[in-house]
Amino acid sequence: MRTLLTLSACSALLFSLLLCACAGGPPQRNSMNPNDPSPRQGEALTRPDAGNNEPSPVDPSLRRGEALVRHGAGSAELLRVEPAPTVQDLGAQAGFGRAWTSSSVRASVYLFNNYKEASAAEARLKTHVPEGLRGDGTVNGDLLVWVTADATDDAARAIIENLIGSFAGEE
Repeated sequence: MRTLLTLSACSALLFSLLLCACAGGPPQRNSMNPNDPSPRQGEALTRPDAGNNEPSPVDPSLRRGEALVRHGAGSAELLRVEPAPTVQDLGAQAGFGRAWTSSSVRASVYLFNNYKEASAAEARLKTHVPEGLRGDGTVNGDLLVWVTADATDDAARAIIENLIGSFAGEE
């Protein structure tokens, strides 16, 4: 009978501990990936009305753009840079830029009011690629990604194709 009391006491203790642990509900989940250099970590996004790169409200479309860049970049290390051309010069609402540390690739993501505006900006960019650079872009909804690299950077071709494919839905 002594064994039964001990088992009964252990069961009661275990039940009490489980009840206390569950009383507060499930733990809060942190959706932030510490390896993801996304705007959610306090990045200042460039907006025409934001002054000199001051923080602004983060748009879900820009978070989607950041995720597509990360997907297209794979495991490559990226640096935060200003978009080129600037958000103001392109007539976008907002944007951000990334540069690859392993090559001359530079990507700029722009947020427009709609697909039509983004497509018009893409067409303008494709007809005005600066000499000595290779440039390509695509539109995904209200986002435009514009990617450039040195024309002599052969490794950049595959990076650009992966990034454009990611934005075009070929992931």
